[in-house]
Amino acid sequence: MKQRILAAGAVVFMTTTTAVADTEIKILSINRDSETWRALYDDVVADYNANNPDVTVVVEYMEDESFKQKLPTLLQSAAAPDMFFSWSGGVFYEQAEQGFLGALPDSVVAEWQQELSPGGMAALSHNGKFYGAPEASQNVAIWYNKDIAAQLGVDPTTIKTYDDLLEMVKTAKAGDVTPFVVGGQDKWPLHFFYSFLAMRIMGKEGMAASAAGENGGFNNEDWIRAGQEYMRLIELEPFQNGFMGVKYDQATGLWGDGGSLFHLMGDWDLGASRGAASNGGLTNDQLGVIPFPMVEGGKGAVTDTLGGASGFVLTSKASPEAIDFLKVFMGVEAQKRAAREATYIPTVPSAGDLVEDPILKQFAAIGGASTYHQLFLDQYFGSSLGGAINDVSAQMATGDITPEAAAELLEDTRAFQ
Repeated sequence: MKQRILAAGAVVFMTTTTAVADTEIKILSINRDSETWRALYDDVVADYNANNPDVTVVVEYMEDESFKQKLPTLLQSAAAPDMFFSWSGGVFYEQAEQGFLGALPDSVVAEWQQELSPGGMAALSHNGKFYGAPEASQNVAIWYNKDIAAQLGVDPTTIKTYDDLLEMVKTAKAGDVTPFVVGGQDKWPLHFFYSFLAMRIMGKEGMAASAAGENGGFNNEDWIRAGQEYMRLIELEPFQNGFMGVKYDQATGLWGDGGSLFHLMGDWDLGASRGAASNGGLTNDQLGVIPFPMVEGGKGAVTDTLGGASGFVLTSKASPEAIDFLKVFMGVEAQKRAAREATYIPTVPSAGDLVEDPILKQFAAIGGASTYHQLFLDQYFGSSLGGAINDVSAQMATGDITPEAAAELLEDTRAFQ
């Protein structure tokens, strides 16, 4: 039986002779449907285990929503992992404040910041303490299928305004093409539409004011308008039939199989869609990417981006060996390989120039030109308010709540969280 070393140099007496027990490092990750992503993790773990015979690293994968739902309970139990995936933001802050995370020693932080992304590490810090290492930077944009666009006689690159997008949705519907596929059962893919509309309407200052409870918080004309603009899209029935019974993994497979003109999703979808598709997914020649367009009269900019800076954070039970592995797991060599294999857009500065995939380069350019980067709202605002944003995004999509009621519910949640 394996037993954890609780401190450096700890010795466990298993028999009458002295022996150092193996250390098991448990890692909890969201699903990695991309074959290259899963292979990268597997190879890094296998190499580390081979080179450190007294350590065994084990990675468990969990579907996104199951991960979000089960992690709080796991962190309070003896089954807590040593490290886990984090989107950073408000949920991460809550975990740090509740004592579930383990801070890196100052000496380790100083060393890692020489090679890893200082900005990425800052995203995984709170109140002056650093809790993990960054992996990927993410941006959400509108993907489009060039073959379907050509069949419809449209050019998505001409879309400049939200009204332009709605007109193209109408064209797709008239051509018997599904405009967007979406994993409505998971809710968070729907929140991208609502989030972008809010950003385009109120801009950086307006979003910050809402977070601070100013100008009515979330219960103001801008958030109501964001809901109303969202409903303009919903009224066109833009999603595939039964979208509320489909999870993200299934939806991205539909997209990869050529099931729609558009897909509002992050750069990670390149590998995920190909892994979930039945035929290997869309080729780079079939794919295009455009930013979410402007809303008439909005205070935001088309260069304002939505996304994240993710990585892995240590729990309070993590051993020194776990810290050592985390540096390798999220390290320079792993991220350089990710860049070369078009797995994700790395945060390590020295790996950025290795991104050769033309689609990921487009996403990297979107991120590089960003005038204001907003973390995913369901993560940025913490578990209660973030969850409420996902909920109302889904409820508006099904007609179960009005934009006015959604804005009021969000403000009530913000005020009482």
